[in-house]
Amino acid sequence: MYQTDLGFIAEEAKRRADDYAAFRYYAELDERSDAELDALVESIAAPIVNAIDCTQCANCCRSLDVYVTPSDAQRLSTIIPLDDIIDYERAHADDEWGMLRDKPCRFLDGKLCSVYPHRPDSCRLYPVFTPDFRWTTEEVLGGVGLCPIIYNVIEELQRVLGW
Repeated sequence: MYQTDLGFIAEEAKRRADDYAAFRYYAELDERSDAELDALVESIAAPIVNAIDCTQCANCCRSLDVYVTPSDAQRLSTIIPLDDIIDYERAHADDEWGMLRDKPCRFLDGKLCSVYPHRPDSCRLYPVFTPDFRWTTEEVLGGVGLCPIIYNVIEELQRVLGW
């Protein structure tokens, strides 16, 4: 029903990079209010999120940087010394304390998170579409070639918006 082949998704994202960039502006200029656009995106995302099992993919764990907040650090410190896992120099915002050093994530065990109850908030929330889809479209589209959920949501959103 939904596309989950990571090779296809990556190639399609490369092939359609210009289309996705143009779609970003199209979505930003959509006449719906921010709340209406967010509601539309959530209605599209919900069945896709429910249908795609992230534990069969884990591509985000192999590919993305993981930012760590103070609350993340507190959770993680109960199971591992923070100096072993966090690069404090690479934080980008006041609410970020650092970044996990390793990519792929050192906590990835096959396709499962070995510290799942302690995982950082950025992992808990990924992929995130709302609130403010209109203003985070660029970041969302950055994951279109990595994440089957993002890919399928964007493809369906394009169809619904008449793109």
